[in-house]
Amino acid sequence: MSLRYGFLPLRLLPAFVALACCATSVRAEDLRPSVLAALTKATFEVVLEKPKTDSLSYEKELPFDLLPYRERNDKYQPIGTAFAMGSGQFVSAAHVTGLGSESVRRRIFLRDSDGKIIGIDRVVKYSAARDFIVFTVKDYQPAGVLKANANPHKNDKVFAVGNALGEGVIVRDGLYTSDTPEENDGLWKWMRFSAAASPGNSGGPLVDRDGRAIGVVLRKSRNENLNYALPIGEILRASSAKAEIRAKMMFKLDITDRTLQSNLDETIDQPMGYMQFGQTLQAVFNRFTESLSERFKAANRDDMFPAAAGAKGLLYRTNFAASFPHILAKQRDGTWDTTLPSDRREAEIGKNGSLVFGSMGNFAYIRMLAPDDAPAGRLHTDSKLFMDLVLRGLYFSRSFGAEKVRITSLGGAVEQAVHTDAYQRKWQVRRWTVEHSDEKIVTYALPIPGGYAILLNASDEAASSMYELDMKTLVDFVFVTYYGTLRQWRDFLALKEMLPAAFGSIAVEPSYGKEFRYRSPRLSFSYPDALMKVTENSDLHLKFSYFEDKGRVVWDVSSVMVGEDKDTTASVSFGRHLRPPTTLPDAERKTWEALVSRRMPYSGAAFFDKSRTIIGAAQELPALKAVSAADSPVLYSVVYAADGTQDSRTMEDRLGRFRAGVKIIEP
Repeated sequence: MSLRYGFLPLRLLPAFVALACCATSVRAEDLRPSVLAALTKATFEVVLEKPKTDSLSYEKELPFDLLPYRERNDKYQPIGTAFAMGSGQFVSAAHVTGLGSESVRRRIFLRDSDGKIIGIDRVVKYSAARDFIVFTVKDYQPAGVLKANANPHKNDKVFAVGNALGEGVIVRDGLYTSDTPEENDGLWKWMRFSAAASPGNSGGPLVDRDGRAIGVVLRKSRNENLNYALPIGEILRASSAKAEIRAKMMFKLDITDRTLQSNLDETIDQPMGYMQFGQTLQAVFNRFTESLSERFKAANRDDMFPAAAGAKGLLYRTNFAASFPHILAKQRDGTWDTTLPSDRREAEIGKNGSLVFGSMGNFAYIRMLAPDDAPAGRLHTDSKLFMDLVLRGLYFSRSFGAEKVRITSLGGAVEQAVHTDAYQRKWQVRRWTVEHSDEKIVTYALPIPGGYAILLNASDEAASSMYELDMKTLVDFVFVTYYGTLRQWRDFLALKEMLPAAFGSIAVEPSYGKEFRYRSPRLSFSYPDALMKVTENSDLHLKFSYFEDKGRVVWDVSSVMVGEDKDTTASVSFGRHLRPPTTLPDAERKTWEALVSRRMPYSGAAFFDKSRTIIGAAQELPALKAVSAADSPVLYSVVYAADGTQDSRTMEDRLGRFRAGVKIIEP
């Protein structure tokens, strides 16, 4: 019953597969009945209590009858195996317990062969690298315990024991074939064995003919019938004072080819209550991954936008539009450019609303145009409505055998926050938990006129925090322009606490039927309704770009376009253009050269293009009139377009009137 998003790639599986889940029953030969009985008494299921509530809504009633009888009636979900070793201690695989995750379902229990549920008490030994845990339980004495054999012989017959389905002890036989060094540093050796092991055997004992534990079953190879176990001697020798937290981790972003690998090597004092231990362990992993992210950015700062030599072209591109969110990414030739996520689709979500979405790496990129009956203020406060609209376009489902039932609502977000990125844009962060699949959905949503630009990740709880760490970095590289009708702009600008810092000095002041005014620290202009109509359906497009200002790269308005109506092509635009260095390719200098030389479309002469007439001119800075256009550090352009064919005199007159209303304010 897992949640799946139609085209998001699944997390990559390692070369081996952990065995926590379910198993099939095969009876082993060559074990005495007394040994089998002892194994049954000493082996336990590790189970999760199924959630009692479901915050999701579905397109129809859920077909639980399609599930096997046991699965639909069991109040607990088997996730692995554990076994008793004496002195009130139990052993399992660390990955079965999942104590290093923030999952809301990490309250694990044991279940014995009689169906009794047993609470876990304290963690007394633990190793993330060796993948084992030793713990005690509450108010329970096992009917049997396993002895240990720390010196088994290769090629002896061995038996993999598991109880994942709760249908009696499952025993399968094979040979102890070989040892293989631990992958990273060879600090210990894994046991390899040929006894069959299925998902669900994780944490169960690997035993000899006498039923003595020689190892803990952990994982299997994907490509051969040789499975892995940790020798029991590693557990017997492990410290009971310090938990070992060792792992090799790698940080990589979808936008660059650089990686950073580092070793986590810490300890946690033991013993400790298992809930507290899980929280402490999660904090260790969080601190390390956060430091890894920061070290990655510091180590690669000179190879990433905006410092990279290959990123300079973007600092002079001032008229690029991206209503759908793009992302700045390193290209194969080493340059940085805006990249459009792949596999884009569009869905109508009602009342003139739409959802355009695509994928890149582990994330969905979304442009939401909100329906007419979902104004910005309501979407800002109503997380349920926000996600309900997303789910009208994206397909999330819950599986029941071969049938998938569409999810129509996740309910309200369980957590909300605001994240401010490197360019002082404010992203609304929302998180939803999916109880039955132990998954989390996280969105980073940037309000824009008419809706949102959104990044979304759906993953299991254990990985979600790591993916969100990536999202916090990636939003610094999201490129989007601000476009909408004046009515949509009114609603957007009313969200004062969510506006990017750049809007603190921008004023958009329409007076319907009378005048339009725009003011910023660099440019102001106005024009009367008689020159171009001003209505709530007039559209405004602020094109932001990245450029250097007073020694630092800023994200600010580089072009303003106002349209007479969203359904016509009549418009006027004002662009700010920085003089590009001569080292840039000719393609990156084309607009500047046209401005300097007063070539089309900046010649001051009208021309017809497809269905409209266009006229444009360069607008020099008043303070730099003594400087030639070619030597000016910045030039402005004014371009006017009118529907259909217009005579030259009319176009020249209108362009002159627009230019008369312009005031350029540059230092």
